[in-house]
Amino acid sequence: MHALKWRGIEMSENKDFIIQIKGLQIGKHNYEFPIDGSFFRSFENSMILDADLQADVILEKGSGWMNVSADITGDVTVECDRCLDDVVLPMDFNCTMAVKFAKSLEDSDGDEFIIMDPADGELDLTQFLYDYVCLNLPLQKVHEEGECNEEMMAKLGAVNSAAQTDGEGDVADSPFAALKGLFDKKN
Repeated sequence: MHALKWRGIEMSENKDFIIQIKGLQIGKHNYEFPIDGSFFRSFENSMILDADLQADVILEKGSGWMNVSADITGDVTVECDRCLDDVVLPMDFNCTMAVKFAKSLEDSDGDEFIIMDPADGELDLTQFLYDYVCLNLPLQKVHEEGECNEEMMAKLGAVNSAAQTDGEGDVADSPFAALKGLFDKKN
């Protein structure tokens, strides 16, 4: 069995997300993959703590190519960037991947495709699904306003206000203190 590479990374041996493509008829084929927290824990340093996702995959196979489209819906649990408590984020997005069968990279004519050896009999979607779930996380993973851990927010507020002033209302020990009056109008 040849290993499919996704952006130079060899795919995992996780059998739950592998589609047998050897002998698969030309046309559209539907697959459903549940994705839970154990999926993300199998990746080192994953920021996703838990998940309850459903990936509805449509694989369209042609002669020498495949298109994969996945609708992913559900929830993921991550650490709140503000209070560090768990926050559940809804996910609902579509992602696609184009696969071209070629013996070598020289046989391919662009960067838009994942290149796969025609002799390969399996398509592993593990890295594809992981990457797209992570890419669809919001930049700021925070609770709705007022839902953060109150104790942590009070501690952050105390630390922030202590760091902001030195008792007289001036910025203390700031590397920007020298620039404080730079834009003040001088008469």
